[in-house]
Amino acid sequence: MVNVLKRNGNMNMIEIAKGFSEEKREMLTLAVSANADYMTQFPKYHYDSLKIMYAEWHIAFPKHKQDINCSSCRAAVCKFWGMMVKEWNK
Repeated sequence: MVNVLKRNGNMNMIEIAKGFSEEKREMLTLAVSANADYMTQFPKYHYDSLKIMYAEWHIAFPKHKQDINCSSCRAAVCKFWGMMVKEWNK
């Protein structure tokens, strides 16, 4: 489980990124990639990828619930995992 580490009131993305195993990183990287590819063809999210990202979000941040039916929540979860993938690929 990842603690939301904060610095100056903001999440410390580098520390959060370090808290995930290689297996989870690979799974989430594939989900983010599949979702991005799907969204270039269709004006909606790739449902299976979205389910993976949401499941991992709720494991990592149990106190910060996101609703899959909320469009801004979907955007936030996808943006967060996209930022994590960029951090892992540095």
